[in-house]
Amino acid sequence: MIKEGTDLFVEDQGPVEPYRGKYAVKTPEIFKEVRAGWARAGLDPASPYLPMRVELELTTKCNDHCPSCGMGALPLSQGRTLSNGQIGFLLGQFASIGLPSLAITGGEPFTAWRALLALLNGARERSIDISKLTTNGIWGTQRRCGPVFDRLERAGFLDSKLFVPLLMLSIGEQTTPLDRIARILHHAVTHYTSRDLNVALSSLADPTTREHRVDDLISVYEAAYGAFPHDRVHSTMRVYLNNERLEGQARAERPGRTPVSKWMDRCFDCFRPTVGAYVLPTSLLKQDGCWYTCAAFNVPEKLAMGNLLRERARDVLTRANSSAYVARVRAGGGLKALHDVVPRAESSSTTGTSFCDSCTWLIDRHDEITGEKTGDPAAPVIPVSSLLSRISTAGGAR
Repeated sequence: MIKEGTDLFVEDQGPVEPYRGKYAVKTPEIFKEVRAGWARAGLDPASPYLPMRVELELTTKCNDHCPSCGMGALPLSQGRTLSNGQIGFLLGQFASIGLPSLAITGGEPFTAWRALLALLNGARERSIDISKLTTNGIWGTQRRCGPVFDRLERAGFLDSKLFVPLLMLSIGEQTTPLDRIARILHHAVTHYTSRDLNVALSSLADPTTREHRVDDLISVYEAAYGAFPHDRVHSTMRVYLNNERLEGQARAERPGRTPVSKWMDRCFDCFRPTVGAYVLPTSLLKQDGCWYTCAAFNVPEKLAMGNLLRERARDVLTRANSSAYVARVRAGGGLKALHDVVPRAESSSTTGTSFCDSCTWLIDRHDEITGEKTGDPAAPVIPVSSLLSRISTAGGAR
């Protein structure tokens, strides 16, 4: 399979090759066209932060119950889905800022089938591409698989102008039978070319054993359909992280302790326009309207810059662009920029288990040192005490 990280195209760092990468684009002028869209919307294309994509949580409902769910999905009886009115309002807000693309996630979007179709149709009407649709593949039965693809196509899933849409299939802790995933993959690669549709597997490993289910899936696929289409299937190989949004969630104990300074030095600039292996900058919009300037798997709560169901997208962007933390990270090309604020001696003696944990700690230290406040004061913030088991210093827990 094609590994994540290949075919990386960063603005001002060489030409863009269309139809290359997991998040392939259809034009070599992608950055020029996106910036022109921002300008038409009345935004300053040189702003520190303007999203190329919003990761939209359509619903918090899910048919499954993954112990380490990164999005904090809820059972079908407890979760909530965006209404058609909310979907229309949000799409209007996205259009008002020249948003190029949406990624649809959940929960499980296919448990909110009517809302999903309304979102696809509405995005097409407003010329907003769907660059990704994530699912656990529950719909991949022999009876439903083909008809679901047909209905997605009629709703506009493939009608993108800038991005090749990606169907992302999650096979981590999910309990969807692998024969359904294999059937979806087979239908995708035999009915569509790589210029029509990309497909990928999000194989999130057990944090203790680091084992993935990809090999099991390949065996199931090859028993049913022959050789696995390695040339068509992209991958996302990661491990589960904790998520404090879901009360009582099972803690994912990830082995290893790395100094925060190393996470900082290795951090990629997630605010610089990038396509191919990723779509950056990417933001996260939760079903309750909270809008985050980062869509990482375990995005820090303090990167919530506002609520898009209560205020205008333009106003939230203004708040994000006035954030000293966001501006420093953007200007310095990643978390390493914060070495100018947080002493390296302190970040070297503090350990964390991920970029996200390190970012969370750095936001707190940045605000303590500078006296500034990152994020929306009205947004819920997870207390620092929740990080004690993952962030520690040589002198003890912080």
